[in-house]
Amino acid sequence: MQHGLRPDDIRKVHVDSFHYAATLFAGMPDTTSKAQYSLAFAVATMILYGRIGVEHSSGAGLRDAAVADMLKRVQVSEAAKHSDRFPQGRWADVQIETVDGRLPDSDDVHAPGGPEAPFGEAVLGEERAAAIRDAILGLTDTESRFSDLSALLYDPPGGQGSHVA
Repeated sequence: MQHGLRPDDIRKVHVDSFHYAATLFAGMPDTTSKAQYSLAFAVATMILYGRIGVEHSSGAGLRDAAVADMLKRVQVSEAAKHSDRFPQGRWADVQIETVDGRLPDSDDVHAPGGPEAPFGEAVLGEERAAAIRDAILGLTDTESRFSDLSALLYDPPGGQGSHVA
């Protein structure tokens, strides 16, 4: 995590974002749908695990006590400056309050893959998109392995992921 922080160093995380992001599901989700529409859950999960995968948004991941604890420390609010830029951009800024009183914060950041920061050719170019498509369509084959698809999703070229780090 940036600033050398560990999850135990964090007292509070405050995220300012656009209206629709701030009004997403705020509690501990009990369904995959709620997990996928919860900015606070995504932030808590990223802090703890550095990524968000299927294992976090389904099954036992929906009962993860560490995520539930971190989620209590995450607050999401609307910021007019971010709402004014939506839908052309999906912006946010973050301030973390540490247990020792530090207040590291971010500049305004945006979601990767959107219009303000489209994925580059190496991350989602024609060849990579075709490989992902083929892996998805191949999942119905009796010899298919989900690991073939997950490698494309979680280990993209150049170390760039589909998640915000």
